[in-house]
Amino acid sequence: MPKKLKSKVWQYFGFRDGSPTDKTKCKLCFTDVAYAKSGSTTNLMQYVKRKHNVDLASLRGRTSATTQVASQKSSSISVGVLLSLLENVICPTGNR
Repeated sequence: MPKKLKSKVWQYFGFRDGSPTDKTKCKLCFTDVAYAKSGSTTNLMQYVKRKHNVDLASLRGRTSATTQVASQKSSSISVGVLLSLLENVICPTGNR
């Protein structure tokens, strides 16, 4: 698990307690996604762009990732369902 989580991509991914640190869990679809030992988040950014149509490069200075995903026209998941799903994934910082 990374020591510092500075990338915007961590709004979309978390680690489960006791899970191997070479996998992260997508907070939107609960899919395990490989996490590089080098700490690179490129594949995680590509995953949310490809699977959830979220371009993290365009999120600079905008609303939170959850709000951004919920407000996209291509997204059919409601905010209530999304928040319910997010409660089941442990935040990368350990805070709930």
